[in-house]
Amino acid sequence: MNVYDQYKTVNKKLICDEKIHFSEITGNRSDYHGQINTNRLLKYPKIGIYTGMGTSHSWLWFVEIFDRMGFYDLSFLTEANIRARSLDGLDVLAMSGGDTFAIAEGLGEKGAEKLERFIKNGGVYLGSCAGAYLPLNSSKKYLNLFNYVPVKIANLTNVLPAACGPIEKFCSSYGCSFIFHPVREDVRLTTSGLIPFIGVESLVAPLYGGPPMLTNDPSQILAKYTGFTDKTLFLIDRKIARDTLLGKAAVIRAKMGEGHLYLFGPHFEHPHFPVANKLLADAMYWDVKSSSPPKESIDRDEMNIQGCNIKDYLRDIKREISNSRIVNAGMETMPVHWTIGNKIYEPAKIRVFIEAIWLRIKILEKVEELTMRRGNDALLIQHASEITSLLREIKRHNNKGIDTLNIAKKLFKILNKTCSLFLDMYFRSKIHHFGQQNGA
Repeated sequence: MNVYDQYKTVNKKLICDEKIHFSEITGNRSDYHGQINTNRLLKYPKIGIYTGMGTSHSWLWFVEIFDRMGFYDLSFLTEANIRARSLDGLDVLAMSGGDTFAIAEGLGEKGAEKLERFIKNGGVYLGSCAGAYLPLNSSKKYLNLFNYVPVKIANLTNVLPAACGPIEKFCSSYGCSFIFHPVREDVRLTTSGLIPFIGVESLVAPLYGGPPMLTNDPSQILAKYTGFTDKTLFLIDRKIARDTLLGKAAVIRAKMGEGHLYLFGPHFEHPHFPVANKLLADAMYWDVKSSSPPKESIDRDEMNIQGCNIKDYLRDIKREISNSRIVNAGMETMPVHWTIGNKIYEPAKIRVFIEAIWLRIKILEKVEELTMRRGNDALLIQHASEITSLLREIKRHNNKGIDTLNIAKKLFKILNKTCSLFLDMYFRSKIHHFGQQNGA
């Protein structure tokens, strides 16, 4: 049984209120090298995924691995949701890659207060790449609202080394200094053997701008950068890359109040890396408290679509997404990219959003009932139609040599919103049946 099926089986038991201990998913250890007893009960977690201002396409990687593993109790949160009360009742918040400055600005002081309270009250924060940078100490505007973890980064400099790779992926400004990225793609990591990263001594994970971290507390370090692979793309001189990365912390677990922050330099949520995915899931299982506020039995904001109406509704979505796939396929050969904030976006990233919907439409076509938030049915169709229109507009303007940056900014906002609406429907529909079916 692969790791995804294994964890889906575990989650099916948890949602049916079966008792499972952490030791059962880590080789039945009752104790690991004298550490804390691992015989603690697991809980099926309520997870929030941040999809708001500053995020890139990589939040969909969290979606993909959670879907594979049977973590279906998902909420998709914008900056406005976090500033309100949407963290209340959640066990986990997943913050993906993107533009750290934009994320901090979007959340603002109110969002920082809500996030701090969430963690201190026992919440688990999973920060990957930009999400790892966010809670580190900083004096910069907006980022200084999130000084949760006194950890420094090793890739901050006043004088940039010479770039020898794609210049647009090489660095970003940080006040009068620069954050530079020594390499991209796969890197080798070695774990420290500390809970919850047990049973795995080494692994490979992809690095796309995440931090090498420096801490004075070795008990915080779950994994270090220890090598490169034949897939590693060097953006600077190899010696400088080695000096910047190797031996530095790649994953940190920090305690804050009753909760914990997991800061991942590499993308442990990338769906092509099952060992990293497993460790990320183990992190949630280990630090999610087994007791939490009870779930409401009825969501009065929900509505259902049943019978032949499901086919009609999904057909409308499928038509728009199919049109978007066709237009975007023609754009991927164009030599175009857009700089939005501190991030570079290409047409290939548009496809990630579109395919996240397209591949799941087929799954929903087999369900007996669609569940969604009331009013989202018409809004989802509207936004799906807007994607196609914006893609066609970008293609026309690009063919005429007209700048498309502003259209691209609008497009990626609509892509985020459309995916969030669709996936909210998808996971609401799945969790209603999870545990009652022979296969989910």
